[in-house]
Amino acid sequence: MSGAVVIMVLGAFVAGGAISFHQQRMPSWTVVLLAVTAAGLIGYGGYAWFQGR
Repeated sequence: MSGAVVIMVLGAFVAGGAISFHQQRMPSWTVVLLAVTAAGLIGYGGYAWFQGR
């Protein structure tokens, strides 16, 4: 498994955490922080995957 795939899977895990936090009515800043982090991880993983890294 390449590093890019691991990063995308980690991003998906963090996105699931953001959804879970939203359902638990956690503070909005925590949900936004997790969502931005997840988007960054998935985005970078996709970029690295397309670049062949």
